[in-house]
Amino acid sequence: MGLRTRIALLLCLAAAAVYTGGEALKRLEPAQTELPEEIYSAYAANEKQAEYFLKNREGYVAVYTGKRASELSDVTQIEVDGLRTADKAMLEKGIPVVSRTELLTLLEDLGS
Repeated sequence: MGLRTRIALLLCLAAAAVYTGGEALKRLEPAQTELPEEIYSAYAANEKQAEYFLKNREGYVAVYTGKRASELSDVTQIEVDGLRTADKAMLEKGIPVVSRTELLTLLEDLGS
């Protein structure tokens, strides 16, 4: 096989690799960008009994107490940018949490 043929083949393989890599990177980001209503509705149903609310505060998960996030209780070290798209959307709206046990479970899930 001649040198020109090898170079042409190498260029074709390199172009195919770049194209395939680009297509793979497109698929890494989840397509869902909206609030998952079926999941959020399970939390929203308990809003009247909620003792806590989780929300995004300056890029971190924050815990609020009182009705509809009225008093800031604590800002965690959990970065919102590292969360799944669905979790980010729910935090923007506010996640009502009924008990301290549920709060700790949610924070553990978000932090892992």
